[in-house]
Amino acid sequence: MRHFIRRFPRSLSLLLLTAVLGPAGSALAQGPPCKPCAGILVDDPRGPVTGLETEPRLADEERLYVAWPVALDEVDDVAAEASALREAGARPWLRLIFRTPRPVTENAARLGQELERAAEVARAAGTGSHFQILWQPDNDAGGADATAATADYAFLLKRASVAVAGAADDSIVVTAALAADPEALSALYAEDVAAYVQGVALAPAPKADLDAALARLAELDPGKPVVLDAAPWPQDPRLTLSEAARWAAQGFSLSFFKAPSALTAADLAPLKVLAREFQGDLSLDPYSKPEGGEEAWSFVRGEDLQLRVVVRAPQDSGELDLSFPDSQLTRPSKVDPETGETYDIFGQQRSADAFKLRVDDPGPVALLRVERMSAEEIEGLEGLEEKVTVAGERQIPVEEILRRLQAFQDAQDRRLDHYQAINTMHLRFASGAGVQNFEASLEGPFFFARGKGFDWAWQTLYFNGVRWRGKELPEFPLLQPEKAAALPLEINFSKEYSYRLRGSDTVDGRACWVVDFSPAGETTGGRTLYQGTVWVDKEHFGPVRTRALQVGLEGEVLSNEETFYFTPVTPDTGTASDWTPESFWLPLRVVGQQLVSVLNASILIEKETVLTALELNGPEFESRREAVLASDSTMVRDTDKGLRYLVKDEAGERQVQEGFDPSRRFVAAGVLWDESFDYPLPLGGIDFFSFDYRGTGKQVNLLFAGALLVGNIADPDVFGSKWDAGANVFALAVAGSDTPYQDGEEVLPEKIESRPANVSLFLGHPLGSFGKLDLTYTLGYVDYGTSDDTADDFVVPKDQFTHTFRLETSFTRNGYRLVAGAEETMRSDWQPWGRPGSATLDAFDPDTEQFTLWNFGAAKSWWLPKFQKVGLEVEYRDGRNLDRFSKYQFGYFSSIRVHGYQSDKVRASSAYATHLTYGFEFGEQFRLELVGDAAWATDDETGLDNEFLGGVGITGNFIGPWNTLVNLDLGVAVAGPDDGVSVFVTFLKLLK
Repeated sequence: MRHFIRRFPRSLSLLLLTAVLGPAGSALAQGPPCKPCAGILVDDPRGPVTGLETEPRLADEERLYVAWPVALDEVDDVAAEASALREAGARPWLRLIFRTPRPVTENAARLGQELERAAEVARAAGTGSHFQILWQPDNDAGGADATAATADYAFLLKRASVAVAGAADDSIVVTAALAADPEALSALYAEDVAAYVQGVALAPAPKADLDAALARLAELDPGKPVVLDAAPWPQDPRLTLSEAARWAAQGFSLSFFKAPSALTAADLAPLKVLAREFQGDLSLDPYSKPEGGEEAWSFVRGEDLQLRVVVRAPQDSGELDLSFPDSQLTRPSKVDPETGETYDIFGQQRSADAFKLRVDDPGPVALLRVERMSAEEIEGLEGLEEKVTVAGERQIPVEEILRRLQAFQDAQDRRLDHYQAINTMHLRFASGAGVQNFEASLEGPFFFARGKGFDWAWQTLYFNGVRWRGKELPEFPLLQPEKAAALPLEINFSKEYSYRLRGSDTVDGRACWVVDFSPAGETTGGRTLYQGTVWVDKEHFGPVRTRALQVGLEGEVLSNEETFYFTPVTPDTGTASDWTPESFWLPLRVVGQQLVSVLNASILIEKETVLTALELNGPEFESRREAVLASDSTMVRDTDKGLRYLVKDEAGERQVQEGFDPSRRFVAAGVLWDESFDYPLPLGGIDFFSFDYRGTGKQVNLLFAGALLVGNIADPDVFGSKWDAGANVFALAVAGSDTPYQDGEEVLPEKIESRPANVSLFLGHPLGSFGKLDLTYTLGYVDYGTSDDTADDFVVPKDQFTHTFRLETSFTRNGYRLVAGAEETMRSDWQPWGRPGSATLDAFDPDTEQFTLWNFGAAKSWWLPKFQKVGLEVEYRDGRNLDRFSKYQFGYFSSIRVHGYQSDKVRASSAYATHLTYGFEFGEQFRLELVGDAAWATDDETGLDNEFLGGVGITGNFIGPWNTLVNLDLGVAVAGPDDGVSVFVTFLKLLK
């Protein structure tokens, strides 16, 4: 074994170490499967066909590239030309010439036309074709700014790469011949072109310049193949062998030669022999280079460790005496560079450290095969192949994943010109941590055209599953975040985003790459971007799922997160199909969550959008769209500013409505009753609400309903910051009764009446994308009075002003809502109250003048098919220094709601509670929701020790006469100290 290590050639040792320990790249990163590799550059691709068809013929695995210019305004013959070259054994190399004027970004229409033709060329050229992206702008008169020219070419190069790869996913894209200028190369790579090209071409230059350029490329893009474009044709075609070997030794993966106009079969023969002899996995082996020629280059084949040697012979030499520094070489042979025939070389000599041989009549270039002793004969080589295979495994770079994803999407976009569908969008609203939700669903024809966005008609509206019966659908304020400045996976080739490959996952049965994206820098100046994750199919590199959170939002929309679920559909029927490149991969379901600041409350909007009844590239698309546009349906259009209403002008033509009346007026009426009122409390009045009052950006709500007054004003974006601020006024003119409960009985002599009013000031700020912090100050006033049952000696509490400071935090994501809050209240002049001789009066605690409340809660609603819903809420409330008038209650307007329990009757110093709901609809006519409430109340003063309070209820809604939305709430107490009933019926009518 020691003898083997001592005699093992250094060149082979380095080769094996490189293979086992060095980083392995993809087939594209390693370059073409030959070394040296060569090609010819011709003006007419038909010229070399005849020479290629003569002997020696090229086999499938042998590579000789033929490059020719393709003007993108003349692409009809490309398929035939590429096919003829391929049948003759060559590999087509198409030099696509773009003539879009500079600056490219301001000539989008011209570029788009050329990209379309480039994609057409890529589809026509056939599998395995190579494409070089040349830019010769029509307005190029020289003197252009170098920086601008670099940026322009980089933009064009990336767009062209995606278009070509999208049309032919096995295509290879290479740059134009770049100057051997390291700084210029760095400037180009600064435009993030690395992932979009599989090769870089350099123009011929002095060796020192090329060495510097190659070194810079090795720093910028390690392992990326470099092409020489193009060396002059030598006087003797056999010298193409030595020239190709020299360029390969310098670091070029492929060398092109400018072919003469009258190219003959004899001219092509040495290059065909080169392709045959040097095909496969070969590497430069400078340690096996022989001495004795003018120049020499040795290349070792990985599969059998044989050598292919090119020797440049001195001029007019009749023989060559060569000496290899490796004694384990054997069986040398000479290859005729013009015919490919081989001749054994005899008379070689072997010494302890050399292998010598003589080559007769070498010509200007000698091409040799030299075998090495069999690997099986050398002790210790067993298992080498397995080691190399394991070391060759690697994880694909994220740049390559993104390039292929963009290519997939570009190819699909070019195939999918338009489609129509039925779009159903469910908007589910919730506030706080409760389970009471409201759902509005819109449904109608959806028309999407490439490059134009979509039009959507609202033909059907459902409120909680109940169908709207009016002839016209009401217009809603279009609450939406501002559009992002750039989409993370859109083919815009900007530096807005950074990407990170997180790993692998299985989604919908597909093996996926998991790629996270985020803004490359801070979002400033009102510009919004996204952060999130895309799951990319490992087999076809299409999107399987995308989750995106919008960042940098301002205004009333606090956060916006959407998850896109892609489904493959057949091009002809639009039905679900297998995950293949031929299918269209479309986001047929989108689930989103928005948090919106409305009157200082954080409102959750869960959004689900579903596309059904797809028709792709249908011939009747335009006529059907025009028919819907001509109808009276409410319509919206996707614009660069977001959704906008499409309204008819005086001529009946649809126009985008930029302005929108943000104000709405409602007629509100209702009746509320439970046993705390002497009679049912009627409510009736007008509600005015505006999202943007008189263009100030402030939100205003005013409800005046006889005995009830509620007013709100809020600014969701104070001074352009993320803070929201506002005020609230509440007053109830009708006094409610307040009856204490003790040991299972009402204490009527202590029954009093109270009439509350308060003014609140709010200040809030988002916590990240899903949380919010709210600060509230409330100035309250309570007017206490006696009732008909109040004992004459009962000391009524003194009318009070109160000062309450509240801190609350909330977190909402994926429909889960968590809230935690605490508040401190100080009474202005709290004096003893109660009946003489009672504990409340005699043992009055002055500490109750200041008391504390705190609470925790969590809720989640699950939305099921056919407008079904299941909701669950849990909560805990507690406090300190609480008395009868500050403890928790369980009525309709109380902190803890138990259906059927009257207001002000049962009180607790602490309580746990849970609420369960199940909702469904009947024939789109009526909505019912079954409610169950359970609470466990504790209060030492009234004798409650985890006392179970139970109530059940039915809530519902339907569309009444005159398109009135009718809501009802009926509750019955079923467990605990109350056995009452509560009823609340409201009527809401939208006024135009």
